[in-house]
Amino acid sequence: MGADVPVGFEPSGRTGPFLDMIGPVYTRTGEHGILLGLRARPEHCNARGFVHAAVLAALLDVVCGRNCAERAPSRPHLLTVSLTVDYVAAAQDGDWLEASATVTRAGRRLAFADGRVEVAGKPVAKASAVFAVATPAP
Repeated sequence: MGADVPVGFEPSGRTGPFLDMIGPVYTRTGEHGILLGLRARPEHCNARGFVHAAVLAALLDVVCGRNCAERAPSRPHLLTVSLTVDYVAAAQDGDWLEASATVTRAGRRLAFADGRVEVAGKPVAKASAVFAVATPAP
């Protein structure tokens, strides 16, 4: 890791084609659950130089889903049903984006979480997410 990744964050072991495209995404697990981190780069930004809303939404979707999956008793697959995002400030190239989530309910059929992306401890985006619980095939 370099000086551009805060202490305690490691490359995420869970990834996929989309996260590989926007990543590298980093993760840290602690008393407040799973955190995701991403260092904003020029390719994450829109024409005005701000981190694109889609990047923030993707981080929120993933961090909320991972935290819900950790809380569910059967480690299910989760499918996003709803993701409502409020953008409250701008992030820029070079910013460390840190995403966190609080699970508000994890049931047998649905799971709910509130997410947040911060830059230097200040909110950039917040979300409310709902996931359908899909039992993994045997």
